[in-house]
Amino acid sequence: MSTPPGPAPAAPSPAPQPGPAAAPRGGQPAPAASGGPAPGAGAGGDGQPPAGPQAPTPEAPGGGNNVGAGASASVATARTGQGSLRAGLLREAWTHIGGDRVQGDKIVIQAPGERGVVLRTVAAALVETVRHTFQAPPRWDDIQADAWQRRSVVLRGPGGAGKTAAAVRLLISAQVKAWYLLDSVAELARLTELRGLGSGAGLLLDRPRDLGELSGSQLAGLEGLLEGADARLVLIAGPDAELDRGVGEYVQRVTRPDSLDAVLAAHLAHRLGEADAQRVLAADGVADLTAELLSDGPACRDAARLAEVLAHEYGGGGIEPDRVRARMDSSGGEGPEEWFEGLGDTGLRTQAIALAVLGGLPQEDVALAAAALLDRFRSDRGVLAASVERGPVPLRQDPFAQSRRLLAEKLRARTVSAVTRGSFGWLPCTVAEYRNPDYPPRIIRHVWSEYRIQQELVGWLAELVDSPSQQVRSFAGTALGLIATESFDHIATQVLPGWVLHEDSGSARREAIAYALRVCARDPALRPGVHALVNGWYLSGTWELQAAAARAYGLCLGGADLDTAVRCLTRLGTVDHIQVAIAIGDAFADLVEEDVAAHAPLVLRAVAEMVHEPLSRPVGHLVFLILADALATEEPAAPGTAPRSRPTLLKLAAADPPGSELRRLLGYLWSEVIGGELFGDESANVLEAWAAQAETDPLLLDDLLRVLVQDVAARSARVGRLLQRYVTRWTERDRFRPLPRAAAVLGSALRPTAGPAHSGGAR
Repeated sequence: MSTPPGPAPAAPSPAPQPGPAAAPRGGQPAPAASGGPAPGAGAGGDGQPPAGPQAPTPEAPGGGNNVGAGASASVATARTGQGSLRAGLLREAWTHIGGDRVQGDKIVIQAPGERGVVLRTVAAALVETVRHTFQAPPRWDDIQADAWQRRSVVLRGPGGAGKTAAAVRLLISAQVKAWYLLDSVAELARLTELRGLGSGAGLLLDRPRDLGELSGSQLAGLEGLLEGADARLVLIAGPDAELDRGVGEYVQRVTRPDSLDAVLAAHLAHRLGEADAQRVLAADGVADLTAELLSDGPACRDAARLAEVLAHEYGGGGIEPDRVRARMDSSGGEGPEEWFEGLGDTGLRTQAIALAVLGGLPQEDVALAAAALLDRFRSDRGVLAASVERGPVPLRQDPFAQSRRLLAEKLRARTVSAVTRGSFGWLPCTVAEYRNPDYPPRIIRHVWSEYRIQQELVGWLAELVDSPSQQVRSFAGTALGLIATESFDHIATQVLPGWVLHEDSGSARREAIAYALRVCARDPALRPGVHALVNGWYLSGTWELQAAAARAYGLCLGGADLDTAVRCLTRLGTVDHIQVAIAIGDAFADLVEEDVAAHAPLVLRAVAEMVHEPLSRPVGHLVFLILADALATEEPAAPGTAPRSRPTLLKLAAADPPGSELRRLLGYLWSEVIGGELFGDESANVLEAWAAQAETDPLLLDDLLRVLVQDVAARSARVGRLLQRYVTRWTERDRFRPLPRAAAVLGSALRPTAGPAHSGGAR
């Protein structure tokens, strides 16, 4: 057996608490610790076990739970890119349910000695809308000419002047390549490097609460940083913001347009096309309606909203002025709580709840979830559960009673054509969501606290968590977390134990519990409770609870205390249970996804230590294969190239020079799992998946060639022969997916008598 690369990675320092008791060999769970929850405790819901290509790893059949090759290990290492998909969907779920208003992935830039600075990508839809609809305010040419004499600009002006659109347009005019949002001046002050963003980034700081802390010297000090990264910064100040005197030289004033007619026409044309937009504006009554609704000092966003309503009505067959007025004033001054109270009809209320939980997902997911929730209030006699005051719920409903358009109007919602990332990549669909982003969290909290339907809601969320859709599971778990911030003790004692120990869907529900605790851990007041709960599971000696603890360390506790999370996950590697091992692999994938560049070396060192220790070696092998399979980096399309996905570990290794720590770690771990042969089939399958991506990608094939030849095969002649055996199989006659190019290039390079390796064709 080989040893870890270079000096063996340092053994993890002792965990803050005693290590967990290992489950007995043979797979039977150890007795629960005294005081631990009894099996079956708490409410669990009645959903079916997950199914489908992207469902969580199923529980192993009884008697086969020790760590080793088998059905569970095969499934766990055949979920290509799922760790990265999960991370992106959880960010999106928090965007919709937690209240982040600007959608998009988040990037963490590490500031020396401090916590990372979080940059959120501005939604591409917003940028494209501004690109096609922006109408220049007075003096716009002068603003553009003066703004970019420096790398930073501060926009201020009256409310409704379209400052956000103007900021995005300024960045477009500067030909930035990516748009990022900062939350505060405090984060701006901690920004010390921008290299991770690539060249040509645009930073946006939109009306932060601490704008008064901004100084001219701070902006001047950023000039060198922005210049070095070819980046630009736009700050937006509200009309009443007090600015430091030194900031004055950076200020550009945006004034309100004289008329919003051009803004309205541009937004209509963007939605309908020029011809249909002209027909709408020429329709009877529209001119008077526009004059009425865009009078008395309206904002640019009011013109954009009117364009949305007119386009919606036009698509429905005709424009009725009264209905347009009602939709433009649909809030009536009510908050979402009062609006929900007035819905009355239980069918509408269940639609509203489903939209709050799953808003932003395909409309079919929302509709199915609403129907499932409504079914929970039905009985054989068609009456409601005692907790619901109005109605009976009819046993059957007319499916044509109301169109999607009318339902969206009643629910203050909208349907939008979008491209979303799901189990099969980025695909077009129609998503449903509230028009006002404040609605989802407020409705979820209101329904939980004001109505006696807690049991129905928990059971319904359990049913969603058991869904085969990773999107639905992510949003449902996040919604449970929002509820837990209101009733943490109830959820922790009455709901979570039953979910952790659920016989059929425990894996899916343990993952969803981590999603929920991720939300709770954001609240400083709840963070100690989350730690106490997870530490209790960690020490329980019950494999289900320890698997739940592993998922929590990866998803919600690692960000605040990465070293402790890694130590605890490494200790859990001594538990001989396949589901605990899979949970550790998924948790390490979550930690890497949180900050790939910073966390990957630390995680791989921990896995190498697991592999080096006899007691945890099998778990370490499986964990590494999960990481190699589950982590994928999406690379957007560049001029002349299509978008592509690359294995994250391979991408990191390819970017490092030969002999670097990360390449030595990766070579050591691959040689261990291949040479160990405990997971021989799984190793072959993961490597084949890497090669399949490289078959039509010469750059990726070059990277794979260098890593396998220089870092893996070079460590052991036996491992080199096993790699040759893998490669030979890729062109066998009975292969459903032959890989002739990858097999030819790698096979030639791996032969003992081979000369200089031929490249994949890109270098």
